[in-house]
Amino acid sequence: MAAIGKIRQHYGLLIIIVGLALLAFVLGDLFKSTGRGRNTTTVAVVNGEKITYQEFNALSENNIEQTKRRNGGNLGQDENLNVRNQTLEQLVREVIMHEEMEDLGLAVSADELYDQFLGDNPNRYVVQNFSDADGNYNKEMVAQYLQNFLDLPVENRQNWLQFENAIREDRLNTKYNNLVKNSFYLPSKLAESMYNDKNEKRSVEVYAVRYNTIADSTVVVEASDKSRFFKENKNRFKTAETRSIDYVTFEIKPSEEDIEASKDYVAQLKNEFAASADVATFVNANSDKKYDSTWMGRKELPAAIEADMFEQEVGFTTEPYDNEGFYSIARLVARADRSDSLKAKHILIAYEGAFRSEAKRTKDEAKALADSLLNVVKSKKGTILSLAEKFSDDPSAKENKGDLGWFTDGTMVPAFNEFVQNGKVGEFGVVETPFGFHVINITDRTDSNPKVRVAVIAHETFASSKTELAVFSEANAFVTASKNQESFDAAAEAQGLVKRTSNSFSAKTSRIQNLPSPRSVVKWAFDSKTKVGSVSNIIDLEGMYVVAILTDIVPEGFMSVDRVAERYDYQIKKEVKGRMLVEKALTYGNDYDKMIGDLKGEKVTVDDLTFSSRSFSNFGNEDKLIGAIAALKEGETSQPIAGSNAMFVVKVTKCTAAPAAKDYSSVISEKRNLFNNIVRNDGVYNYLKMIAEIKDNSLLFY
Repeated sequence: MAAIGKIRQHYGLLIIIVGLALLAFVLGDLFKSTGRGRNTTTVAVVNGEKITYQEFNALSENNIEQTKRRNGGNLGQDENLNVRNQTLEQLVREVIMHEEMEDLGLAVSADELYDQFLGDNPNRYVVQNFSDADGNYNKEMVAQYLQNFLDLPVENRQNWLQFENAIREDRLNTKYNNLVKNSFYLPSKLAESMYNDKNEKRSVEVYAVRYNTIADSTVVVEASDKSRFFKENKNRFKTAETRSIDYVTFEIKPSEEDIEASKDYVAQLKNEFAASADVATFVNANSDKKYDSTWMGRKELPAAIEADMFEQEVGFTTEPYDNEGFYSIARLVARADRSDSLKAKHILIAYEGAFRSEAKRTKDEAKALADSLLNVVKSKKGTILSLAEKFSDDPSAKENKGDLGWFTDGTMVPAFNEFVQNGKVGEFGVVETPFGFHVINITDRTDSNPKVRVAVIAHETFASSKTELAVFSEANAFVTASKNQESFDAAAEAQGLVKRTSNSFSAKTSRIQNLPSPRSVVKWAFDSKTKVGSVSNIIDLEGMYVVAILTDIVPEGFMSVDRVAERYDYQIKKEVKGRMLVEKALTYGNDYDKMIGDLKGEKVTVDDLTFSSRSFSNFGNEDKLIGAIAALKEGETSQPIAGSNAMFVVKVTKCTAAPAAKDYSSVISEKRNLFNNIVRNDGVYNYLKMIAEIKDNSLLFY
């Protein structure tokens, strides 16, 4: 049972590590039998296979719960959306990879799966989940668990089946990756060529005219220039479907009347608060924030009350003050000199029923043992560490032998913390906390400083229904006045609103500037009924209303020539400049010195250049030029070349052959490692996904 508990504790982490959407395979099989036919329930279609909302939602909810457990709390809207996107990716991957593996005939037999658990070389995740505290794998524990499988509770059996499927898919994934890795082959002749490319060196004399010597304003870009750039770079301009919008926001902020109402609320409580005998109960009954008994220094208090809390008498209660959106009143509960940092050793003696305790002793037995240990450590100082290692029920004692080291005031449970704070350094004692009885030795403490304990009644200042209605009316007036782009802009100017723009966002977008959780806006923009020029109704987001107008739709595919020309105007102008300079350079014949003199160029020498060089002197990336140089022999001069950042004429002044090599195993090994890294980093899957036919309907569901 301890083993399955460990599996359950780390199952979410296991799913992420194993990869290939392991849990998705389990849930996918479960729901495929229920039918996947209705288009209205199809989240995505991958190579003709449908992913239904039922299976997607089941896996999403499971992954969300696992993520909550790992993060120790609830998820925000952005985090929730991110988990759902990752879940869909899991399911898409399942379809693509299962299709690929079926085509290759890959499978995991029953005997092979058995070996993953009980063979001589068990799966790493089995070893991880069936090892003792010292990391020793316990095969007998696995065998015993399987023998008693039918007697286990239903939940434990389900967890095991999920774990078993995860191991099967991990094994399948490993076989596939090994198959791909072992397909690597690099002929020795090709390895020799690669070796020479990397080690054969050239020195060149360079005549260059940089493009920035020509003002952009003097360059005329013709339609043919745009068309040429588009055709030569077409594959760079494939794009997902995108939308662009203009939008205005109407923040729902508390009015002056709302602020006064919040202030009046706490003001009316002041006298009763000041006279209350049970401060904590009074705060918890009347405040939007729970009572905090933490001792605080000056820097930890709001500036509005800092002076009063350290200068007034205990019991002093402030007037209402504004503190980060809360109107508050504060009462000085206590003042004391306290150390910021404390140091102690302890032995925890737990008992049955204590917090997080697995001990079987009674409370009286625990108290008697703690008192006995106290007598020993007081009479034989220095024994507390060895006794903690032997007797302490604190799990950390196995590593620290009960030595807690330095800890900040207030981080330990109150009774423990106060004993160490108020006792003398070197003192021993027994203290009871919800965890049991602690034998404590105070070992050190920093110098004390004045601190205060303050009770605060805080009332959040929020917008009233009346305020929300007023803001809504303002937004409604804007919508009424906005029929097209011209009237949208005019209404924004008339109402003094800031018009913002969000360009080229996809259906997966989860962030738009100044908009909290903008999925409602994205859904509106991608609705089939929304056309360019459409103005939205009022969209209610967290703390604001939004009105948007759709300004552009870019369908999936290649961008238009005009759009490319607009976006890459600077690059196109550089290409035009390159052709202009090449034409001018040709008129100079071989008089390159005159050329660079007339055209404001420069002459430089570049040494030790190889075909695999990444940059060319201080000209930046010049792949085309480096390729041309590699084809030249010693003494040859190139024709004028339009590079990325300048026009060049180069003369090879020296060629140095690559040093002779006995073999090219190092090149082959280097390329093999590069190939394996590509496989390891999902290079194969990414390619399969790129060529897959995927229809994503997720925007209809979340």
